[in-house]
Amino acid sequence: MTSTKVKFAIGIVVTISTAAIMYFGAQRILEQQRLRQEITRLRDGIYRSRVAADRCRRSVASGEGELQAFDARIGEMRARVDSFEALDPRGVPGSEYDSYMKHFDAHNDSVSVWEGREQRLRTQDAACREVIVKHNSLGDSLKTILDGLGS
Repeated sequence: MTSTKVKFAIGIVVTISTAAIMYFGAQRILEQQRLRQEITRLRDGIYRSRVAADRCRRSVASGEGELQAFDARIGEMRARVDSFEALDPRGVPGSEYDSYMKHFDAHNDSVSVWEGREQRLRTQDAACREVIVKHNSLGDSLKTILDGLGS
């Protein structure tokens, strides 16, 4: 009778031990799968944000180039207005006044257009900075996870 009780007790211990091993093993497998999924999600996010950041930087660089070219044209317009004003120390000659006013108005209109473009470029640059910050944050998160796995 005692050998039956011992066998029964050993059976219970073996069953509980097996269940515990299976439970903790399954938990480890689930945790590894969760980490793999998290790493994949972060890598995908990093890739997407890298593409967006690169596209954004190219767009801002292109916008800067266009704004600089526009600025040069405005400088040329200003030089033309100045040349009218330099014709006579008393002011623009009457015979040139209509042409002067066309150039003067075109210059002033262009300056307000330039200001709008410059503001849009600043807004676009700020948005790009946010995309880059997001990219860096995802990279930091991935590095933290990978460093934790290496420990």
